[in-house]
Amino acid sequence: MTDRLPRETDPHLRLALEFDDGRTRSLPHSEPLLIGSAEDCQVRISDRFASFRHARIVHTPKGYLIEDLGSTNGTLVDGVPITSAILEPGMSVEIGRVRLAITRIDKPVDEARPRRARGGPRGGLTTAPIVPIHPDKPTHRLIGRSQAMKTLRRELEKLALLPLPVLLRGETGTGKELAARTLHDFGTLPDTPFVAINCGAIPSGLFESELFGHQRGAFTGAHRDHAGVFVRAGHGTVFLDEVAELPAHAQAKLLRVLETRRLTPVGAEHEIEIDCHIIAATHRDLAAMVADGEFREDLYHRLGVVQLELPPLRRRRADIPVLLEHFIDLASAELGQEVVVSQAAVAEALVHTWPGNVRALRNAVLRAAALSEGPITAAELIPRIDVPRARGDQISLPRGTYAHMHAALLQKVVAEEGSIRRAARILDVPRSTLSAWMRRLDPGEPLQCQSA
Repeated sequence: MTDRLPRETDPHLRLALEFDDGRTRSLPHSEPLLIGSAEDCQVRISDRFASFRHARIVHTPKGYLIEDLGSTNGTLVDGVPITSAILEPGMSVEIGRVRLAITRIDKPVDEARPRRARGGPRGGLTTAPIVPIHPDKPTHRLIGRSQAMKTLRRELEKLALLPLPVLLRGETGTGKELAARTLHDFGTLPDTPFVAINCGAIPSGLFESELFGHQRGAFTGAHRDHAGVFVRAGHGTVFLDEVAELPAHAQAKLLRVLETRRLTPVGAEHEIEIDCHIIAATHRDLAAMVADGEFREDLYHRLGVVQLELPPLRRRRADIPVLLEHFIDLASAELGQEVVVSQAAVAEALVHTWPGNVRALRNAVLRAAALSEGPITAAELIPRIDVPRARGDQISLPRGTYAHMHAALLQKVVAEEGSIRRAARILDVPRSTLSAWMRRLDPGEPLQCQSA
């Protein structure tokens, strides 16, 4: 091991450690940063070649100094074993089998980004210098090293500082809530509340109360005042998940809140001014719902000033290995034992379609880890029979014109599934599209067709 001689260093230089998946950890000025596999390390390395307390980084008058703490396998800077070295932008640090890049963060944080004035209306921007609440850059919640995820993380960081509504679109399990929390974490007020509500889980008749709040005695059962999500968020963030499930009357009232930034709780006489960032998400095609008259066009444009699409896992397969490693670490910590995945299981995971995306991968790892008695096999990670079918997969249709056969097919699938929602899932089309098809069917006698 050697000591690397420092060059002249900018005293205002701010550096960060960057992982392969894009996560970053800024280097503090005030206290040492401990790196290793122990739980009390500020940067924890889940690698069997990393020592409990492997290395530490301290800020000195000459710059950031990394010191090896007598680790078993040593600390490498730019591939060279060291006992201590001054870190500079562009260097790489190897702890066990984990490589960390040294990146510079002082200019983006302190100079170039416009910030919203604290406590002012969320309508304008200011370039006045504001001391950030968190001088250290927060850690990204969305994991992945693919180009798609790197681009998404950059876009989220940029949008986090803008006072614009954001609409997140993506299939179930792609991480829409994590993206919303990223927008909050990287915003100008990360210490304010993040209030999430699932619009698809609100009981009918309680939408206004949950969104806007109510006063005591406003209706039967209202025994006390209740603050809605916009009031509870204060200057923070409201996340409206599954916003497409809002009924028509709630859509109209939400539109007015977005336009006026004011609301009236149920049973109240006076309006309340709100100042929160609004993020919405859906897995459905809102544009198609607008065309079908199922969602207000004006509300769609209000919510979707900026829209981001979260890619499904099948379109970013390069992220599967790092996600697997992350979920294995979670499973190991939860079960209190080492979890090992076989190479065959990894290979199977790389080609699997993962209909439930990242959530499905996480659940598969946790389930297999809990049931496996050794290295997780491919069959344990991805069971061959995921959804048992209670009926045949073939249906017979009466001969006739294409339109007649198409109508019979749609009617039969809807009848078997019991609802348009489930039928749309089987046919792999948006529910709004299937609804439009069903409305365009010619009226007439019921078609006679039987299951094969």
